[in-house]
Amino acid sequence: MRVAVVGGGISGMMSAYTLTKEGVEYHVVLYEKEDSIGGHAKTVTVNGIQLDIGFQVFNRVTYPNMMEFFENLGVDMELTDMSFTVSLDEGQGCEWGTRNGFSSLFAQKKNILNPHFWKMITEITKFKNDASIYLEELENNPDLDRNKTLDHFVQSHGYSDFFIKAFLIPTCVSIWSVSSGVMSFSAYSVLTFLQNHHALEIFDRPQWLTPRWRSQNYVKRVKKELEDRGCEIRTNSEIVSVFTNDEAGCTITTKDGLEEVFDGCIIAAHAPDALKMLGNQVTYDEQRILGAFQYGYSDLILHDDKSLMPKNQSAWSSWNCLTIDKKVYMTYWLNAVQNISDTRLPFLLSINPPRTPEHTLLKWSTSHPIPSVAASKASSQINLIQGKRRLWFCGAYQGYGFHEDGLKAETYIKSNPKHMILSWSETGARLLVTRFFQGFIATGCLILLEEGGTMFTFEGTSKKSSLKVFLRIHTPQFYWKVATEADLGLADAYINGDFSFIDKTQGLFNLFMLFIANTELSTSAAKLNNKRGWYRPFLFTSAMASAKYCLKHISRKNTLTQARRNISQHYDLSNELFSLFLDDTMTYSCAKFKTEDEDLKKAQLRKIQMLIDKAIISKENHILEIGCGWGTLAIEVVKQTGCKYTGITLSQKQLQYAELKVKEAGLQDKIRFLLCDYRQLPKTTKYDRIISCEMLEAVGHEYFEEFFRCCDSALAENGVLVLQFISVADEKYDEFRHSPGFIKEYVFPGGCLPSLNRVTSAMAVASRLSVVHLEDIGSHYCRTLRIWRENFLQEQNKILALGFNENFVRTWEYYFDYCAAGFKSCTLGTYQVVFTRPGDVAVFGEPYNGVPSAY
Repeated sequence: MRVAVVGGGISGMMSAYTLTKEGVEYHVVLYEKEDSIGGHAKTVTVNGIQLDIGFQVFNRVTYPNMMEFFENLGVDMELTDMSFTVSLDEGQGCEWGTRNGFSSLFAQKKNILNPHFWKMITEITKFKNDASIYLEELENNPDLDRNKTLDHFVQSHGYSDFFIKAFLIPTCVSIWSVSSGVMSFSAYSVLTFLQNHHALEIFDRPQWLTPRWRSQNYVKRVKKELEDRGCEIRTNSEIVSVFTNDEAGCTITTKDGLEEVFDGCIIAAHAPDALKMLGNQVTYDEQRILGAFQYGYSDLILHDDKSLMPKNQSAWSSWNCLTIDKKVYMTYWLNAVQNISDTRLPFLLSINPPRTPEHTLLKWSTSHPIPSVAASKASSQINLIQGKRRLWFCGAYQGYGFHEDGLKAETYIKSNPKHMILSWSETGARLLVTRFFQGFIATGCLILLEEGGTMFTFEGTSKKSSLKVFLRIHTPQFYWKVATEADLGLADAYINGDFSFIDKTQGLFNLFMLFIANTELSTSAAKLNNKRGWYRPFLFTSAMASAKYCLKHISRKNTLTQARRNISQHYDLSNELFSLFLDDTMTYSCAKFKTEDEDLKKAQLRKIQMLIDKAIISKENHILEIGCGWGTLAIEVVKQTGCKYTGITLSQKQLQYAELKVKEAGLQDKIRFLLCDYRQLPKTTKYDRIISCEMLEAVGHEYFEEFFRCCDSALAENGVLVLQFISVADEKYDEFRHSPGFIKEYVFPGGCLPSLNRVTSAMAVASRLSVVHLEDIGSHYCRTLRIWRENFLQEQNKILALGFNENFVRTWEYYFDYCAAGFKSCTLGTYQVVFTRPGDVAVFGEPYNGVPSAY
């Protein structure tokens, strides 16, 4: 389907972006009459400094679509100052501001004793309450008249002239850039905007943001995305006519006389311009609705003339509304708005100033929709003309006239996040967490984006890591959980949806990698390395929670009875569940890849072959597998060697699945499975070979010696024991086993990752075995886990259909990425170790026959 988008401002760019996102279904041509796209995203360079003179600021509370758009594009954002000052009669009248708290509010000292000023302060609160009641009444009763003007609302509530002159009019002028007529605006539109933007408070407002590299940077990113998706961008192409025909479609005519036919057209231009393009073919509804939108036209002048700023410099703010001879105008202090460190001269942008400033640097004219009563009514009826005659209309005029309203051209609109309100305890928790991250993040960058608009940035100075991770904080419970439970609180917060990531694929994984990099790097974290797990940041407030979880872990010690419960809690969830993310072999352990893009099944079969080869198995051997899983190794080893096989498991569902697969393979006479603990193996039976693949982690610290004692007892003379197990670094083992952790609490209750030293010491104490070969294949586990994660999330609808919930899905996503980061950073390993008894040369046959290796 060929679609024309007329207008390259934010609405047109977003319309084209949304359509091209759908793929090859749409072929989009974007027309723009200027020499570049971007509309009000106008960036100029003065004395080597880039300045935005059009679009400048936004926040998470009232610009959710803009935020999501920028986040998806990877646009860097930074905090900006959105202070506001009013200066009446060139500073001879009242002058007050908000930039420096009460010192700015009372920059004009006489206001401390001015009863009119104090009444204005109280009337601001009254205005907020009255507006809230008025809007609630309209919301609850759609039949009420919404066509009242702002002047009618003010007069009916008895506000003072001083309040109107020193607060209300300047506030509206600062938003809609008009020099007169604001009192005739729609009360419903203005009050809704002011309430949503928290503009009815003097100080307690959301944090505002600005593009770090200016607005043209995001325009360039959009342009590249559109071109990469096959969108044609035609600049210097002014459209003079859009003509529709039911059979021929839409004919677009440029000023140069070029005509082109499309299946549909989105007109992303100002309403008056849209009417001009439609010409004589315009319908009654199109004329009535689009004709209702009015525009204010403004002259913008960039300069450094301080006389067009408040008289008292201590009252200067980012946004300054000034009056002279009843004329109202705005001056933006761009140094404050755009964080310009060069303070040699002020960069000032005045809108409709009373005179031409001295030292004028640049002039620009623009237009802006104004929220008239007629426009408010027309906005509610815009759907009557959408999609008719193959035409769609979008633009900021359909809302309040800003970028966010332009972005609502997108086919889906997210509900606005509410300003996050924290209790005193949550505020304290936030302070603890943010202070901790301030000291902890020494490399890379962590950015917390609160639902209510507040942003915290923690950026290290070291170049060791270039990772930048964005967290979206949805509820203040995130801070409380992290402050009181540290790493387990972080896990709980993610599982319960208290936070999420902008990058849905790599965000969680990158967070763990960032934590690991900083744990290893920062001086304070390095001192804690001997006391914490492989990545975990520590907060002293989490000590009681740590004690609680330690006690729970002790209660899960792997006695004969408890071991079966612990195993069942994970492996007996559902065979169908495991089949949805494992490969066809149903192998739930580290694979061995030959290439980066190799199929998981091939890599798992290679790993199984490695274990078989290292065990040096012949037809005469009787094999024991401790922790037989779903039976894949059993079938493979018997098919290859013809040996006799016994496998033990504590999972009832694994046993049922394995027995069914063996029956399908017709190998019942060679293979036997037992629901049996390794400590309950018959003392009379000896096995020539014992293989155990990633079962040792479930044994528990207190039982490693007993495990080796049982293996030694069950292993025949000239026998071979092959273990594959996940390991933690030797120096971290003791604290790791004593500490609570996500894996112990949420995934493998009773589990304990051994270290290599712990394994060999248990072997030496409890058996006659010795190590003859060792190999670390842990570098392959990250890819294994990432494939499992991808499969798991692709099948989450089927997982939910099995009866599991969203929290369960997030738990497993956390589990996969948590472990993958450990292996990626080599803080976890996976060993394959071959054991024999000293002097057992017969097992290898020829003296030159060593143990096979993967490398």
